[in-house]
Amino acid sequence: MYLMLRDSEVLYFDLEDFIVEVIREDLLPFCLRSNIRQPTCNKNILHNIQEVKSYLSSRVLSLSRDNAKQIYAAFQIPQIDSIDNRVDICIRCKGVSIQDSYWIKDDREEVTWSHINIRQNKLRDIVDLSLSGFNPTITTNNICPELTTKGLFRKGWIRLGDSLYLLKSDKTRDYVNTRMEVLASDILGCFKNRIESVAYVSDMKNTVDGEVIVSICRNFVGEEYSFVEAWEVMEYLKRCGVDFITYCMKQWGQLFASIPVLDYIVVNTDRHTQNYGFLMNNETGKIEYLAPLFDFNCALTADYFHREAADTLSQMFNTADTLKELAHRFRKETNMIFYEEKFMRLSRSVINQKYKHIFERVYARIKELGIIVK
Repeated sequence: MYLMLRDSEVLYFDLEDFIVEVIREDLLPFCLRSNIRQPTCNKNILHNIQEVKSYLSSRVLSLSRDNAKQIYAAFQIPQIDSIDNRVDICIRCKGVSIQDSYWIKDDREEVTWSHINIRQNKLRDIVDLSLSGFNPTITTNNICPELTTKGLFRKGWIRLGDSLYLLKSDKTRDYVNTRMEVLASDILGCFKNRIESVAYVSDMKNTVDGEVIVSICRNFVGEEYSFVEAWEVMEYLKRCGVDFITYCMKQWGQLFASIPVLDYIVVNTDRHTQNYGFLMNNETGKIEYLAPLFDFNCALTADYFHREAADTLSQMFNTADTLKELAHRFRKETNMIFYEEKFMRLSRSVINQKYKHIFERVYARIKELGIIVK
């Protein structure tokens, strides 16, 4: 089988015969770059097989995700959370993902990227199953983004016009995580000279369980670029002897530094290394941009429930730094501007009085960090 990047063969592998051959090192997924060894001994051969299996299994949704078992049932997939089962799922659905342009091609197939590109072709719409988990019906179409969409909250993709949109929801009584995701997105819109962020809006969706509140955002990955998760680049740079933070600051300076600052302002406790990353040019295999910030459904929840989260460990670099410590460390590297009047208008537009103290806490952290006010 071939691991493809659009219509370019980048890796050949045969897991049964323990064969892994690099075709285009410069186009490999970052977790495999500088990580495939010469097959000169059994140890290296086993290493290569394990790394390829690890990559393939990482592309499949976890059984821990809301409604994942129902999704597995719809595709008649055994509900076994093992690496071998996840690898089998990945191969069956050709490893296609919304977030990048990698896929798996069988040696004997005469298919091209245009045949299976789920950003361009019709989706197998199982969004109701993904969001509400109603009793599934069997489907024979395995090329579906739900099988390779990560995260633990219930979610599903739909096509509106020429674009794809992700719908997410949560199971709290008041849909707290969903409401806070939208509010955090609005608050980030009150800052300038910062990293770009995905805009979320809320809406109601009818499901078999009744009306639910969902957050909606547009897919930010197009045809020219693939999203690369931070952990992949982190591990790749480590193999190359390069410090991750130094590299990012050299490339993107204040834009990168704004990430931990903004996460502290909206107390986002879920900025782990799969929840931010970069955009790789699909032609050259080179990283060119920071990806927009996304996934805010854990932001502001501490404020909502009147809890203190400043000393919560940040997951951004897998270090022992807290959200507050990282924010203060990187603040001096930023040049962000806070539009106070826009923030005040936003606070006045929010009818729910439960949110008043949230704005007060956010404003206090902005003042604490000494962000420039306009």
